Amino acid sequence: KKIFIILITIGALFAISFLVSKIGPTTQEKIENKIAVIPLKGTITVEGGSADFLGSGGASSTRIIELIHEAENDESVKGIIFEINSPGGGVVASEEITNAIKETNKPTIAWIREVGASGAYWIASATDAIVADPLSITGSIGVLSSYLEFGGLLDKYNVTYERLVSGNYKDTGTPFRDLKEDERTILQRKLDIVHDYFISDVAENRDMNKEKVQELATGMFYLGSEAQELGLVDYLGGKDKAIDVIKELTGLEEVELVSYQERRSIFDLLQRVSAF
Repeated sequence: KKIFIILITIGALFAISFLVSKIGPTTQEKIENKIAVIPLKGTITVEGGSADFLGSGGASSTRIIELIHEAENDESVKGIIFEINSPGGGVVASEEITNAIKETNKPTIAWIREVGASGAYWIASATDAIVADPLSITGSIGVLSSYLEFGGLLDKYNVTYERLVSGNYKDTGTPFRDLKEDERTILQRKLDIVHDYFISDVAENRDMNKEKVQELATGMFYLGSEAQELGLVDYLGGKDKAIDVIKELTGLEEVELVSYQERRSIFDLLQRVSAF
C-alpha cells in the first residue's frame, strides 16, 4: 500500500512539474512592466533551513541574492518588492542580502507583513521604502548569542567534562562547563562589535542619526505603527499600499506582480518522498 501511494505521488509530481514548466515562462513573456516579488520568509541563513516535502523552509541568502540578480538583469522588471515575514537569522546571511539590495539599480521596497525583525529589518532598511502592517513586529535591532549550559546537570549525575584543548580559548562557549569571566568579556565584546555594525548600517540605510538608532537598538521589537512614529518604517499598510509605493517609485501607472522564488525541480521533491 505504501509503495502504491508513493507511485501515485511521483506521478502527480511529474504532472505538476510538466505543467509548471509549460505555463510559467509563457505567462511571464507577455508581461511588460513587471514588479518582481521576492519572498523572504523564515529564518535567514546562508544556505537556507531545512525544508518540508513541499520545499518550504528558511530564507537562503545565496538563493535570495540569485533572485535579486535575476530581477536586476531582466529589462522587463521595473522594480522589486521584498515580501518579508521573518524573525531574522544569521548576521552574515543578513548582511549579504542587504549588500545585494544596495547594489541594485532598480527601485526596491520592503513589505513587512507579520514579522520583519532583527536581520530581516536590517535587510528591509536597505530598500528605498518600507511598508509595514500596523500590527506587524518590526525592529528588534540587537544581536543574540545565548546558549544552554549543562555543567550543573553533569555534576548532578557525576558526569565529568575532560578538557583537552590546544588553545586556551578553543572551547569557549562549550555547554559542558561554566563560562569563565574573561571568556564572557571576550564574547560580549564581539557581540558589541556586531551590534555597532548593525546600528551603523541601519542608520546609513535609513538616513537617520546613529545616536537615534542606538537609542532604539535595545533589542525591543516595535509594532508597525510604533515603528513609523520612530522613523523605522515609511508607510503603514499591506499589499495594496506596497503596490502604490512601487508605482510611485517607478513612475508607472500599471504594473504586474511576478513572483520570483526558488524553483525546485521534480528531483528535489522526489528526495523527500521517503519521508512518508
